[in-house]
Amino acid sequence: MKKSVVCFLAVVMLISLFSFNTKALDLNDISAKASVVMCLDSREVVFEKNKDLKLPMASTTKIMTSLILAEQPDLSKTITATSEMLAVEGTSMGLKAGDSVTYKDLLYGMLLASGNDAANVTAFAIGKSLEGFARLMNIKAKEIGLKNTSFVTPSGLDDENHYTTAYDLALLSAVALENPVFKAACSSKSAVVYFGNPKVRYTLTNHNKLLGDYEGL
Repeated sequence: MKKSVVCFLAVVMLISLFSFNTKALDLNDISAKASVVMCLDSREVVFEKNKDLKLPMASTTKIMTSLILAEQPDLSKTITATSEMLAVEGTSMGLKAGDSVTYKDLLYGMLLASGNDAANVTAFAIGKSLEGFARLMNIKAKEIGLKNTSFVTPSGLDDENHYTTAYDLALLSAVALENPVFKAACSSKSAVVYFGNPKVRYTLTNHNKLLGDYEGL
């Protein structure tokens, strides 16, 4: 997925932990088409720019895919990837047809390596198909209160009916961070996972530069 596809910035800030002067922000300083700074606890929006503008969401889609996966009762469950499941372009954690992988390792494959393959396999494992999983994503979106979001793919590949807003994305992120399994995975700078046929040990590194640039993250 090209970086240019990410057309907005949604920032979720825990105000109680970080000193953040919103008065110092100026709309002209924000290059993104849309942005939101939201208090994690209260959901208060303390800064916004075009917060309800519908835009493509690219790989931030995996927040929803990962949240649904993190809510599954047994993350030790194993699934065998097929060619149909892996028929997706873009970033990958390295899965091949015939590989066995646990739900937990799929979670880390999405949140650390941004694996489109992991997202697709998750969709088939839980929703039985891409369309079936998209229905689950949209049901979850309504439960959370995302009013301007529509999901079509589990990975974020472009589709005219696949979109969100900076506000909805910030709200989704805040809800996802309340899930301890999701939070542990996305805050990990690296993780050891096992997959293959037979399984092989791999180390995944988190692509989120914020984890190394800000104290406390």
